[in-house]
Amino acid sequence: MPLHLHVQLAERKVLLYFHYKVQTQYYICVGRIIASHHPRRHISSFKFACKGIQHAFLNEANFRIQTAIAFVCFVAGIYFKISLTEWLALITVCGMLLSAELINTTIEEFIDHLVHEHHEGARIIKDLAAGYVLTVSLFTLFVLLLVFVPHIFRLQV
Repeated sequence: MPLHLHVQLAERKVLLYFHYKVQTQYYICVGRIIASHHPRRHISSFKFACKGIQHAFLNEANFRIQTAIAFVCFVAGIYFKISLTEWLALITVCGMLLSAELINTTIEEFIDHLVHEHHEGARIIKDLAAGYVLTVSLFTLFVLLLVFVPHIFRLQV
């Protein structure tokens, strides 16, 4: 089924329609109207995002551990007076690590909600999500070693 996109501008609103062509002349609209960007909508979105992070922090031990690791890294960065490039690397990998854990938590919660009994496909999906977090964790460790090992050896000399 081909997907068609129709964009229409009307009175300061952008109307986006995604159509799936069914049969010959019939269309099913699965899009939505993107209305004005009112600040209240942004504030609500921000509150929901904070609730999600709070849920992960309270319910996921790994997220708490990774948050503590990020905090220790930032304190160590201040202590060692790392360069701007090192700060960029540190912020990027710590942000990726926490984001990966949030994605993993989302996938696990979603799968647990949908599948109540043991299912091989659900296990594979959860294992892949955990593998993603492990991969990001290993690369984060590698970057942290690249950033902090030279500073630690400089202190010992």
